[in-house]
Amino acid sequence: MTDDVTDDVTDDVTADAAAVRDLAMESLGLPETWIEPQGYRDSLALSAIDAVYSLRAHYAGVVNILDRYRALRRSEGADPYQDSGPDLLAVIEQAGGPEPAASRIFNDAKAPGTRPAVLKSVVLVDAVDALRRVGITTSAELRDATPARLAAARTAWLSVTGVGPVSWDYLEMNVGLQGVKADTMVCRFVTRAVNAEKTVPVDRARAAVKGAADLLDVSHKALDHAIWKAQSGRS
Repeated sequence: MTDDVTDDVTDDVTADAAAVRDLAMESLGLPETWIEPQGYRDSLALSAIDAVYSLRAHYAGVVNILDRYRALRRSEGADPYQDSGPDLLAVIEQAGGPEPAASRIFNDAKAPGTRPAVLKSVVLVDAVDALRRVGITTSAELRDATPARLAAARTAWLSVTGVGPVSWDYLEMNVGLQGVKADTMVCRFVTRAVNAEKTVPVDRARAAVKGAADLLDVSHKALDHAIWKAQSGRS
């Protein structure tokens, strides 16, 4: 029975991957034209800001936040592309804490799913501090982590109210790890590809895109980004 169930799951994943591959080839152009986003390989600060503020937000607003942070750090003689998690926490502390930093550096956006509503700046501080407590303070430490340490970091991040698996996927991709951020755009694309009546869950969407990328011999991030551009009208 167990083997039969495993085979059924494998067949479903393979079928989803093939369906996503076919829709990608039909609607996203040639794979060699897809661009793999570089993220912020040496800045856990920028990676975390992007991962938290991108949740259910228009990306133009996220860019504005990143630009304000970068401008502030450059005015202080620092390189934002080298900022660690503790560097980010120190900047927010200097602004008076996460609540004042919301207006001075970021914006007053609230984290999705929080009741009562919690500022994303508060969530950002809590998430970055959670990583610090398990010994992750830089992008390199996250990128080079052993599977066990990476799992501990993920658990720490997800322990914070206001972030979830999608924000973790964003963070991993931003620091240079291969992955798929199965956000709303990706889930919609996979739902259309597999002709599902209801929006497919995050885990199914993530597995389908990873499988499709493997079939196409492209990076997971390149296909993810091509889907995101098309679904958001940026292609």
